[in-house]
Amino acid sequence: MGFIFRFPLSFICLIQINEVNIFLVFFLLLACVCCAPAKGRAGDTLFYNNKYSVACHNCYEKKYSSSLEEALAYTSTLELDIWDSKYFLGKKKYQGTDWFVKHSLFQKGNKNCVGGSLRMCLTEIEQWTRKNPDHDVITIYIDKKEGWGSKKSARRPEDLDNLISSIFPKTSIYSPQEVLLENDNLRNSVHGCNWPSTKELKGKLIFVITDATLLGKKNKLLNKYLDNQQNNSLCFVAPLIKKNSEIVEPRGMSKQNTNNVIFYNLQYKNAGLSSAISSKNFINRVYNSPETLATINALADRKVNFIALHNYKLSNNCGSRDGN
Repeated sequence: MGFIFRFPLSFICLIQINEVNIFLVFFLLLACVCCAPAKGRAGDTLFYNNKYSVACHNCYEKKYSSSLEEALAYTSTLELDIWDSKYFLGKKKYQGTDWFVKHSLFQKGNKNCVGGSLRMCLTEIEQWTRKNPDHDVITIYIDKKEGWGSKKSARRPEDLDNLISSIFPKTSIYSPQEVLLENDNLRNSVHGCNWPSTKELKGKLIFVITDATLLGKKNKLLNKYLDNQQNNSLCFVAPLIKKNSEIVEPRGMSKQNTNNVIFYNLQYKNAGLSSAISSKNFINRVYNSPETLATINALADRKVNFIALHNYKLSNNCGSRDGN
């Protein structure tokens, strides 16, 4: 499927009721509900869920990039690791509704090519998008290293969404709300249907949260984000999974929130799950793989959407691949 058929209710009501036309009405209604992500688009061939490309892994670190603008010259998929604590898991947290951007808990403050916080990193990306308004869709993975703040503190799920929307116009963000449309959950929206084409998504950004916490149950913070934001979220969540059964029921996620999981995060050793994830029109990212062209090609063959590499400049040698 690749199209949504939208018919006014008056049109359906005028159809003469008989066995054949009842079936026709049922089919039209099913098409309207089932294929929410895919708008009518003749001639487009590369859909977001069928694109397999190199992403950057920790490219905010100075040893990999001099700036995020440099990274965006090679890849349209970035990663930012965010921390509440200035050092280790200490009591000194970021003041206000912002986060430190660094890789290790042993680093102090912000350690990145931008030289500042999450707000500053996103601002640099936003400035680049204004200079390049017709850019390919940018997917930003926010790798959260600590849990959410309490109800009386800052850095809660809504604070992250508010920070993002204070920098980027909501019209530039392809969010879960765009996928839902008439459906009650994201899985129903993408079941049996392609995502929008890369052409339709030009100028857009997609935000995805991953769970890299050192303590506690894995994916718990993703579950809390969905509990809090529900259908108003700006970000998708990508639980880390290790086995096939977790595609259906990711650990740490409630049954209700599981229905809104359509992104997945995989270590390289579990990349064999990618084809099964892709068959459901879900999106997957693999990290910690060998950084060779042969590995990139093998992972693309397995339908890995985002192949996260430190040496993201390898994308110059392979580009993006169409899964169709």
